[in-house]
Amino acid sequence: MGAALRTGPRFLISTWPWRALLAVVCGAVLSALTVIGVVPIVLLGLTRSLRVALWEPMLRLHCMRLRLIDPDTAVRADTRVREASAAQRLPTFRHITYIVATAVFSGVVFCLAALGFSVAAVLLAAPIIVRDDYFDFGPWVIDDNAAAWTSAGVGLLATLVLLVLLGAWSALEALLARSLLTPDADRWRHEAVRIESSRSALLEAEGFERELLESELHDRVQHRLVALSMNLGLTEAQDADGPAGRLAAEAHRQVDDTLSELRAVLRGFSPRVLSERGLEPALTDLAADLPLDIHIDLDSNRLPPAVEHMSYVLVAECLTNVARHTDAARVDVRGQRTGPRWILNVTDNGPGGAHIVDGHGLDRLRRRLAALDGQLTVTSPTGGPTTIRMECAV
Repeated sequence: MGAALRTGPRFLISTWPWRALLAVVCGAVLSALTVIGVVPIVLLGLTRSLRVALWEPMLRLHCMRLRLIDPDTAVRADTRVREASAAQRLPTFRHITYIVATAVFSGVVFCLAALGFSVAAVLLAAPIIVRDDYFDFGPWVIDDNAAAWTSAGVGLLATLVLLVLLGAWSALEALLARSLLTPDADRWRHEAVRIESSRSALLEAEGFERELLESELHDRVQHRLVALSMNLGLTEAQDADGPAGRLAAEAHRQVDDTLSELRAVLRGFSPRVLSERGLEPALTDLAADLPLDIHIDLDSNRLPPAVEHMSYVLVAECLTNVARHTDAARVDVRGQRTGPRWILNVTDNGPGGAHIVDGHGLDRLRRRLAALDGQLTVTSPTGGPTTIRMECAV
């Protein structure tokens, strides 16, 4: 209706003025039904099932009337009413407000419109009335053809103005329906779903790129370094005491160091065992290379790939920090799924005093964990123990 009004004069030659008029008439009928139904609604609507049975048909009738002036809003409102009825949530405060407001204003608008069109009809009929008689229209006495045709012109203009006013009222009523029957919460809910879908897509894309990079490093770079190490070993064996042998031995040592660093990067990045067998076997392999007493106790069920990767990276970071910066001897890694949340705790028996430093490893992990609707906390009193807790959605 609002879009039709903005077309200007074309509004008057469309079907929208008559749809607005019909909507006002139907609104008056529903207003009367609402007033008549107040007593049964109050007396019978004492239980939830009875309230739903009384309010649902009333709201559905209003949705049908809305189709005359705003079909899109009517469809959405009808869907919301059906959902609320299925969930036994009728009526809500918004529903009651809409029904009461339309019951009051629809009756008033109908009475004013009926009066206005009655006056316009008398003015339009003036040329016929003055053939046999005359009539007074307030101080205006219409008793000849000139005055009668002037009156008819005024009546036509009044009719057009009334149709435009009814269209404007219908557009306002549609706006009220959108606010009360299809609130903006739906829009924000859809936006939240869209953002969640985008976030999931980004996490999946990150996981794919991570697996691709890990595969390239493992299958190509590491294999080339192994082949180079073997060639240097052969060169070293052929000239063990000569200058070429000594250079080959030094190069062989550097390649072996590079291979060790590459394997360490791969373990901390995303090892194949993590994607193929799960979090616990991957952490077991990780713990085997560290000089710590590490106890791992995790749920046996697999987690989403993004959660498993984040858990692995967190434990790797924690174990690295313990091995480098504390004199702790024991680390406990415990993880469990609690409803829709995954909780992972890494506890060491070090001296405590740990905290998250901006821009460092744990801070970066905390920022990345936010993409999983998660949080990272550190509890580390002086004297220990230190517990780093990860919690996120699964």
